[in-house]
Amino acid sequence: MRRASSILRKHRAADRVYIPSDARDNQYILAEIPLTDKLIELVGADVTSNSEKPYQKFYQTLSHKIFQVVEKHGLTHVNFVANNRLVRVRYSGEQQVLHTNQQSFFFYCPEHNSTFKTYFDGAVRARKIKLLFLATGKELRLNSGKFHTDVFNAVKDISKEVGLAEGDIKLRDHQHLTFDVFASEKGHRETITHSFREVADRYHSQGHDIVGDHTSITYAIASVPMARRLLKGTEIDYSSEMPFTNLYNEIEQAFKKACQDNNIDQAALIANGVSPFVRYDETETAKVEGELISIGVNPNNNKSRFCVHWDGEKLVDTIRFVFFADETDENNHNYGKFVNQVIQSVRSFADEVKWKKEHDDINVRVHQHIMQKV
Repeated sequence: MRRASSILRKHRAADRVYIPSDARDNQYILAEIPLTDKLIELVGADVTSNSEKPYQKFYQTLSHKIFQVVEKHGLTHVNFVANNRLVRVRYSGEQQVLHTNQQSFFFYCPEHNSTFKTYFDGAVRARKIKLLFLATGKELRLNSGKFHTDVFNAVKDISKEVGLAEGDIKLRDHQHLTFDVFASEKGHRETITHSFREVADRYHSQGHDIVGDHTSITYAIASVPMARRLLKGTEIDYSSEMPFTNLYNEIEQAFKKACQDNNIDQAALIANGVSPFVRYDETETAKVEGELISIGVNPNNNKSRFCVHWDGEKLVDTIRFVFFADETDENNHNYGKFVNQVIQSVRSFADEVKWKKEHDDINVRVHQHIMQKV
């Protein structure tokens, strides 16, 4: 019996991840409602096609209905978004929202920000209405199951209030933890322990079960700044049409070697100026559209997969490594071992390119997503 207990402890120890204590935690939930003619009819707001802003009253009426419902559920940080942009959420001590052509970045601090706001153009019919629920408080991970349940119940009531059919709304729960892999080299020795438990299982342990069918994915993104030292030792012909080809070839080889040495067999390298976003997709399609690259992931497929996207003509500000977890990466209902492999892969890459760990950051953001219909 002692022998069995000892082995179990060793396995669980391998699943523990030691994260810098200043890691930044976020949780947000997106409720997506397709903007159909039926929805416009249900809301009952006039849409006058010859008006300068034909959808202004519709958006105002719907957002008012929604905010009334969520307020009853005690949710304090909710945004109504109808602008055809991809919603991104990042930690920041200063609350602000920045828009690019295809993305809306919401920066907030969970400990002291809360607001109800709308983002739309009354002249434009959006493809979807997106309700962005931002988690607040100090213990986001500990209270993540309760937050999910509160949002689910609020969205269910929104669906009833508007008159939608069951399953018309998609609920996407996003959680991520961000940290500098080399915090200890910079003198930050204090750590916290995570096992990155599978989301539905973690919620169950907190007394909040996921209702109905759902899909989930886990992945990590490492952001590598294009430091000047990466250029040293590489032949760069600035008169060439593709001056950075040799540089990216060397980075690609170092990245693949780091993954191979640490048993990572599903990953992507993005160095062409586009921003990756990952979605559950059984066909695993990767598609570049403007400033974005969508990467489809099927966690039930454990075959080796490497995607490489770089442009020898461009010197990007940031290189991004994306690491995908599949079903074989879940051990003891958690992804701790996978995250440790990611961290070690980043460290191996840094050694290969002689990264100055005591000065420069490489931030890793570990993502856990779950999607269900309401």
